[in-house]
Amino acid sequence: MLALAGFTAVAIVVLVVIAVLSAGGGESASDFTPNDQGLIQPGETAPAFTAENLNGGGTFDLEGGQNATMLVFFATWCPHCQNEAPVISELEEQYEARGLEVVMVGIDGQDTPEGVRQFSENFDIQSPTVYDPQLGGEYSVSGYPTTYVLDGERRVVGAHSGEAPREVFEGWIEEALG
Repeated sequence: MLALAGFTAVAIVVLVVIAVLSAGGGESASDFTPNDQGLIQPGETAPAFTAENLNGGGTFDLEGGQNATMLVFFATWCPHCQNEAPVISELEEQYEARGLEVVMVGIDGQDTPEGVRQFSENFDIQSPTVYDPQLGGEYSVSGYPTTYVLDGERRVVGAHSGEAPREVFEGWIEEALG
């Protein structure tokens, strides 16, 4: 009986370790593989759009001509979006002087323009914030967050659905800024 209890305890520990290791998270950039299935692929041109900037300043136009653009499609209720938002804020500050424009794009039908604006404010994201649920279809978004990094010609440098290590975004941004 004692041997069976010991075996059960060891089996539980092994299962917990396997579950923790398979849960991911904390992945380094070197072992990271972007989840870009179904998204606009690197090298392709992203759709242009114009939308009201909820942070003030009229409208935001994505027509090209920016040095680089990071589009972050999110939902205010999404825990992965909330986890990633501080990293987005830091990247915005780190690369702003070099010409990166971060655009927070709220697309979830459960959200409101005010809720989307408040999300950016809560995470100290100063860049344009827009709300347009139709953009999700145009950008093939099927999960949150979905991030695209574009070069100055609106060509996709990197795309990913889900959280990603900061270093992955930095690599894409550096490539987009050329």
